[in-house]
Amino acid sequence: MNFKRYGTSYHPILKTADDLKASLALDESLWVATSAPIHAFRMDKDFLHYLDSDADLRVKCGELEEAVLWMFLLLRDASGVNHASTTLHQDHLNPEHPEAQNLRDLLKQISPDKKEVSLQEIRQWRKRLEDKPVSENGVVLPDAAQTDETKAFLHDLLSVLDGTDHPSGKKGATREVLDRFQTLATARLSWLDRLDESDELDRSLIQPLGDDTAEAHAIYLNVKPAIEHYFRLCDAVNLDPASKTRSWPGLPADLNWENAEAVDAALRNAPLAAPNPERILKFNKELNPAWARDLHDFRQKVIIPLLDKTDEVMNPQIWADICKKMDGYGKWQAEEPGKELAPLSKDRLLEMTPPGLREQILALIDHQKESAINLKEIRQAEKLALYQGLLLEFANNFIAFPHLYNPKKRAGFEMGSLIMDGRRFNLSVQVPDRAAYLKGIDGGTMFIMIVELTHTQRKEKFDIAVPATSGQQGNLKVGKHGVFQHVDGSQWFATVVHIADNPISIGEAMLEPFKRLGKAVTQKVESITQSAEKKLEQSGGEVVTQIQTAPTASAAAPAAAPSGNMLAGGGIAIAALGSSFAFITKIFAELQPVGVLKGLAAAVLAVLIPSSIVAWLRLSKRDLSVLLEGAGWAINSRMRLNATQCRSFTTKPQFPEGSKLYRDREWWLWRTLWVVAAIFLIQQIRH
Repeated sequence: MNFKRYGTSYHPILKTADDLKASLALDESLWVATSAPIHAFRMDKDFLHYLDSDADLRVKCGELEEAVLWMFLLLRDASGVNHASTTLHQDHLNPEHPEAQNLRDLLKQISPDKKEVSLQEIRQWRKRLEDKPVSENGVVLPDAAQTDETKAFLHDLLSVLDGTDHPSGKKGATREVLDRFQTLATARLSWLDRLDESDELDRSLIQPLGDDTAEAHAIYLNVKPAIEHYFRLCDAVNLDPASKTRSWPGLPADLNWENAEAVDAALRNAPLAAPNPERILKFNKELNPAWARDLHDFRQKVIIPLLDKTDEVMNPQIWADICKKMDGYGKWQAEEPGKELAPLSKDRLLEMTPPGLREQILALIDHQKESAINLKEIRQAEKLALYQGLLLEFANNFIAFPHLYNPKKRAGFEMGSLIMDGRRFNLSVQVPDRAAYLKGIDGGTMFIMIVELTHTQRKEKFDIAVPATSGQQGNLKVGKHGVFQHVDGSQWFATVVHIADNPISIGEAMLEPFKRLGKAVTQKVESITQSAEKKLEQSGGEVVTQIQTAPTASAAAPAAAPSGNMLAGGGIAIAALGSSFAFITKIFAELQPVGVLKGLAAAVLAVLIPSSIVAWLRLSKRDLSVLLEGAGWAINSRMRLNATQCRSFTTKPQFPEGSKLYRDREWWLWRTLWVVAAIFLIQQIRH
């Protein structure tokens, strides 16, 4: 094979089908990448899922090798690979391979009049097969039913049980769903049959009140704990009559009578009535008002219809009889099987359980075998068409990265260009997990921005990683806004959310020590200035105080004193400035101009030389693989940057040819002032 140097590493050249086939003999350590997440590629989704044979959402080198080998086994003529064509030609298939022969027969079926079948035609057939009411996996839709009875059965079945996904996106029934329904329906019908059980007087043991039993049972459960508690209190009063005063009215001594909710809760927790040793509950007097309505409903809808008793008293014997009759319904209800089938009546369940109806559905499922074979073959044809058209391109984004280093092309994993801070950042990759990506790039030497992209109309948001490879940091900071131009032509609002801060260029790295020195000097000057300002304020305050407290013996003295003090102060200040300037002038006068310049140059070089070496060493280690590995790639090659690539990935556009640049007059004024100041300083040094 041929290899080409990109950056500081060699990449295989993959231009033709022969190059792709020869790459199978390469040691995988010579590949640029050995694994990558499928979300990183801007390619056909079905193609990527076919490549991801183990469905772990990653493409590994072994899976790519298997795909290339399978494609060349089925193709006798690989010219379609060279042209990146997704159209299959019958004569290009290998007649000696049984799978290729089956695909050739399928292509004849799809297109009897021509030998070429496009990917679009293959996908139309695939959709037609997937939309069949019986799928390859035996998922039956109601539309597959041949009779109204069977169709209604499937509709009702899928209304109560979760179906299985059909390729059309709908839910359908399978053999497993039918078996589950049969089991649940059999158990539920047996449970419903227990409603017909009766005693010697032909009274139902489960529903003693017929259709009103459910309502009566709910009322019974509501009062049951309170009634049982009342009879326990009666037993206590029978044993100890004095306990009556402690249990009735049963309100706590610290009750807040101003709080209505607290009073209602206390009454609800109090006994139903005053307990008595006779163990009788009287419904007509001395009832807890919080329970009066519930006990009235209990007597009217449970006691009277159930026992045919109109007495207004109840003793433990009557209560036990009621519990016996009501608890039978409660136990039966608790044992309810197949609750999913509750919307279906007993009569409907009986209509849906004859063996013949189930056999009709199973017969429909058995017919899926023929469709399954056709659908499997059509997917193989789609897979081969996609491989023929896209495998070479994918290999040039996996085995080698030629398009990444070509300013006129885009690699399959590049997202677009970021326009920010007067520059265009042309390299960007998607970041699926921000936190994981930041861990992946930790310790790198590149200046990388994590940028959040939002699109209002699409209502989408995702992150990208963008390296800055030339120039200086400038105004690039967290919170900086810009515009991102996606490769699909759309524009997104961009915001920097994180920065991996490293030197961008040698010039920036060389100036870093001077920036730190300037910052330190600025801080020191500010500190001295603040101290001087405080002293000046203190001195001024003392002068004002002296003026205010000066004796007023004569009229002229007060008027002259402030003026004299001010003049004295001004004279001192001018003298101090003159002395300082004279001292500085004397120092420079003692030095020769050449000596001054040499001293300054030596000081600058003493800093520049080591900082330049450190900057060069650090920047030479910048590796683009960090950008991809943070997103989950496995990179073999060292993708070091050279100067050309740095300028290509981060560009500052030039003004169009023939443009005229106009500057304000102030710019010339400031330049003139600087020149005059420099000439004056040089003359002072010479004298």
